[in-house]
Amino acid sequence: MKKLLKNKTFIKYLNIIIGCFLLSISLNVFLKPNHFVLGGVTGFGIILDSVFQKTFGIPFPLAISNILINLPLFLVAYKIFGFKFLGNTLFATFFLSFALAITDFLPPFTEDIFLAAVFGAVLDGIALGLIIKNRCSTGGTDLLAIIINKYLKHIQISKILLCIDATIIFVGILVFGVKPTLYAIMSVFIVSRVIGAVVDGFDFAKAVFIISDKYDEIGNSILNIIDRGATSLDAKGMYTKNEKNVIFCVVKQKQIPELKDMVADIDENAFVVIANVSEVMGRGFKGIVEN
Repeated sequence: MKKLLKNKTFIKYLNIIIGCFLLSISLNVFLKPNHFVLGGVTGFGIILDSVFQKTFGIPFPLAISNILINLPLFLVAYKIFGFKFLGNTLFATFFLSFALAITDFLPPFTEDIFLAAVFGAVLDGIALGLIIKNRCSTGGTDLLAIIINKYLKHIQISKILLCIDATIIFVGILVFGVKPTLYAIMSVFIVSRVIGAVVDGFDFAKAVFIISDKYDEIGNSILNIIDRGATSLDAKGMYTKNEKNVIFCVVKQKQIPELKDMVADIDENAFVVIANVSEVMGRGFKGIVEN
């Protein structure tokens, strides 16, 4: 078991499987019951399911629509790019349909439409973040955009994808009305933020630049008191033309108050710049791991 947990390929596919399960729960428990169309093939599947139930009185499960819509896209992509291009996406798409099928029985977790929009989006974002972080996708509109870009190279893939998803969301307005769509748009924003957090890392840190004549004392305090590494950078003031030393360091977010107090005690005239860092790899943080 220990060998498996150290195997990068095993961890990669395990993350994809977990991501697909979380995505299926988000869709079946939060998004579909409240008619939230966030774009993509699953969004179109939610529309199809509603139309079939209203017209024929029978459901059109997301597990089936996901396969039926993606299958012709895969065939076209295979013909254009070859099997190697599809790779993990093929696995993720079929496994997502499997996960959608076995979680279809789950009841809605809440009747509150706002809570459903928020928690559905958070779960959706975590799921897609896990899948994307492992260099994979679930096909759908992403794949369609890549195929279209093959023939319309002057149009960026991101713009094509935006047009496709915007069209699906617009159809959602026609089928479900404005209110669910407004909640869905809010969910899209949350999803994008959560994906970014998962892909870039949850271990947020701060990059700090300190300009002070007492750089030596501040640098030693960072090393010995804050217990973080620091680098002295040679710089030159553009106005005064004086040579300066800039201390650069990266610290955990919770260490910022201590660092600020320490710098203020040493040199209250120091110039300090603090910037957000979404991911840090190296000693004292997480290791550099290739997926």
